[in-house]
Amino acid sequence: MSPDDKATLVDRLQILCETEVGMCGDGANDCGALKTADMGISLSEAEASIAAPFTSQIQDISSVIILLKEGRCALVTSFQVFKYIELYALIQFSSVIILYTIGGALSNWQYLYSDLIISIPFILFMG
Repeated sequence: MSPDDKATLVDRLQILCETEVGMCGDGANDCGALKTADMGISLSEAEASIAAPFTSQIQDISSVIILLKEGRCALVTSFQVFKYIELYALIQFSSVIILYTIGGALSNWQYLYSDLIISIPFILFMG
């Protein structure tokens, strides 16, 4: 296939399948398709590595599995961080509201207690 045919094929697959399309390439003739693909992996250190979002030192397609695992790990980590931030904000909000209803306010030691005693178990057991 010509380089333009590869890029066109990737583009058509994205339109027809309505899913993510990956492309592995090891030469300069793959640059267009690597740029067009949702997940482009260059299997060389030549010109194609500049065009692709990901470059692999492994010269076969086993790096695709590694990339998918890393992407899933990044997504799970992002969700866990979001959950922690939301939970931490809820704890702080609840404690301030409870104290304001009885006319009190959190002291520095109470904030420290909240951070150390309440938040650290959530950090440790969230995963």
